[in-house]
Amino acid sequence: MYDVIVIGAGPCGCTTASTLSKNGLKVLLLEKCKLPRYKSCSGVLIEKSLRLIEKYFGQSVPLSVSCTPVQNRGMVFTDDLGREYIFESRGLNIWRDKFDYWLTTLAKQFGVEIKDESAVSSIQEIDDKVCVSVDGIKEFAKFVVDCSGVVGIGKQAHKNVITYQTYNNGTIDLDAYYFYAYLQPELSGYDAWFNVKDDMLVLGVASTNAKDIKKFYSNFIAYMRSKHALSISKELRTDKWLIRNIQPPFNVDYGVSYILKAGENAGFLNPMGEGISSAIESGYCVACAIISNFNNRQNVIEDYKRNVSETKDYMQRQWQLVGRMSKKFAFMYR
Repeated sequence: MYDVIVIGAGPCGCTTASTLSKNGLKVLLLEKCKLPRYKSCSGVLIEKSLRLIEKYFGQSVPLSVSCTPVQNRGMVFTDDLGREYIFESRGLNIWRDKFDYWLTTLAKQFGVEIKDESAVSSIQEIDDKVCVSVDGIKEFAKFVVDCSGVVGIGKQAHKNVITYQTYNNGTIDLDAYYFYAYLQPELSGYDAWFNVKDDMLVLGVASTNAKDIKKFYSNFIAYMRSKHALSISKELRTDKWLIRNIQPPFNVDYGVSYILKAGENAGFLNPMGEGISSAIESGYCVACAIISNFNNRQNVIEDYKRNVSETKDYMQRQWQLVGRMSKKFAFMYR
């Protein structure tokens, strides 16, 4: 019997579990993959994420989880008319598997019990506790927090965006210290992007329709060749993943009763797939709600909503900013 079971050992799950354990609760953190787990991600920690990690974990992100160029200087957006917008901001270029694993080591130091290769098949309330089925074994807790990302536990009602990216040897006429996002409709059904990790050129596209991915990727490569002198000598590997398709009015699924949700699974995701900052914030907020209402459990959802309201407002403002920049996302600014 645990006080809280947290599902998913990403930034959201590790923040939730660490905060709870530091406050004296007995916490089990479950991860379906073997740790360290591979994660398809652009792998840039924005300045906000760096500050949150220092605040909630009491440590700075170590250089051992980074890749070159280590420092990210900001983001460059190209709107659907080809106009560039440069946002200067301090950031850190990381590998997600190393970063997430570092967070799990901190969680363990804070007293969290961690079980990897533990796939959750179901969650259900039984009387005054919650039962989590893990590979045929039942674990029990007073609360469960699902931080398992876009996939979640059980059937999901929301739609997702498919991402496809490649890692390549080659050259390009762009500054490796920036992350580039492209919103032109002919290049993607969502966005396209470029950044550099350990001298590899990372190029990706996203769409709500899997059938369009190959067409968009081909268009994007042709665009980068003509616009930025892209030359690929060898494709090293490919990634495919899903991200949440955020839609107005930016509804968030906080969970029901004693089964709560946080991070992308709850619906927190900033533009261009930046989900780490909102994952950390929502994980901390849900943990604080549980701590404050551990013996008053009927109040936990409402307290969580209040705690995380600023995170939700920030997300909405970010999407509305992109909506003003691009006709593709104009529906975000209604």
